[in-house]
Amino acid sequence: MSIRVAVKNDVVKISNLVASLSHFYLKDAKDPLPLWFDKTLTKDAFLERVAGAEYSNFVYEIDDEIIGYISIKGSSHLFHLFVDEKHQGKGISRKLWEFATNVCASEVYTLRSSLFAVPVYRKFGFIESDVAGEKDGIGFQPMELRV
Repeated sequence: MSIRVAVKNDVVKISNLVASLSHFYLKDAKDPLPLWFDKTLTKDAFLERVAGAEYSNFVYEIDDEIIGYISIKGSSHLFHLFVDEKHQGKGISRKLWEFATNVCASEVYTLRSSLFAVPVYRKFGFIESDVAGEKDGIGFQPMELRV
């Protein structure tokens, strides 16, 4: 197991991981992703985030397989946190979170959680900061953590 900075060569694996879990954003998992959302999950979109200075990106690997990914926008907005379905419930998201926040220190962290992931973020200490919303079948919950 290791956590490291994501590099350009990881983009295909990261994109595939996130795409495999994107149905968790939808209120009805059988619905297609809205086009505007799907565009944020392309390999080009991940490459832009991994190569750019605006995001800090880290991957969790087991035996050279990327099974977790976290992206922090700026130093305080949790943009993505995904763990392969077969590895969920093993504390990997917490390890990624703790690693990322050691690099991206802030007094307040924000995120727009999928409705599915709210319990995970509550365990990290996040609280709901506004009412849950929905756009084109994508449900989300604004949350924040003050440290």
